[in-house]
Amino acid sequence: MAPPRIRLSDLAKALDLGVEGDAQVWIEGVAPLDSAGASDLSFVRSPAFAENLARSRAGAVVALRGIDVGSRPALRSDDPSRDFYRAARILVPEAAAPPGIHASAVVAEGAHVDPSASIGPGCCVGAGASVGARSVLHAGVVLYPGVRIGADCVLHARCVIAAASVLGDRVLLHPGVVIGGEGFGYVGAQGGGLERAHHIGRVVVEDDVEIGANSTVDRGTLGDTRIGKSTKIDNLVQIGHNCRIGERVVIVAQAGLAGSTTVGDDSVILAQAGVAGHLEIGERALVGPQCGVHKDVPAGGRVLGSPQRAELRYHREVAALGRLPELLRRVRVLERRIFGERGDA
Repeated sequence: MAPPRIRLSDLAKALDLGVEGDAQVWIEGVAPLDSAGASDLSFVRSPAFAENLARSRAGAVVALRGIDVGSRPALRSDDPSRDFYRAARILVPEAAAPPGIHASAVVAEGAHVDPSASIGPGCCVGAGASVGARSVLHAGVVLYPGVRIGADCVLHARCVIAAASVLGDRVLLHPGVVIGGEGFGYVGAQGGGLERAHHIGRVVVEDDVEIGANSTVDRGTLGDTRIGKSTKIDNLVQIGHNCRIGERVVIVAQAGLAGSTTVGDDSVILAQAGVAGHLEIGERALVGPQCGVHKDVPAGGRVLGSPQRAELRYHREVAALGRLPELLRRVRVLERRIFGERGDA
């Protein structure tokens, strides 16, 4: 199917943006400045891109207010990145999955699939599970018995939802996500060794959550693991059992949260950070990349490094470390003066 073709004036109306220049130019696609053609829309989010804009062949741009775009047609925006990708959804729409159950899917007796939902090839929907209106299960998705999927969810290929877990509305899971696997919990076995703890909790994922490819969220041992509304989790993230993640939290790739960690609303945990178990990350906190968190972080706190240090202290330590070679040289000079020792250069 050919992509939509739309006049800039109509696109501006759909996005509720002002237009400058030739509003009748036809737009057929989207592209970055360096590869855009005469019928493409691109975007300029800051004056730093002025040089790229001057060389670009883009037919029109979404531009921050006040940036000089010359004679090129422009949609003016307070947030060009956001509005450009809104435009991209119009110009390059996602293919709609047809409603219905693929012939190769297995839906257990007693499961409920809304007639408007789409169940793809090789999916398995367990007994007592339910799939809400307009939700899409792509190829190979597995829902264990009792799982509940809300409306307008998208579960990409080979996601697995276990432990009677619950997904709210508009949840997006990228390929390979596992929700509700048993956590890394053991007790001492009689006669020595370890015995797996009996897990009876679920995972509850609230509305508008997105979880990246191959990330895992473990079920609770007793209570539930919970992911709050509008939280965004990147690829390859591990959320341990009984964690409670607040609303609008951002967790970036390869971060790991051990069991029973609490993360407050609007916090950010950056890539490869590791958080020990039974800790509390306060609201609006920031945990830096590769940070090793071993104690609570207060609301609004910003920690970096491993082990964690407050942001200002961390930056002072890094700055001091950069001066260490010169400091060592000066110490050796002083030693030679005081003790007459030759020392190493």
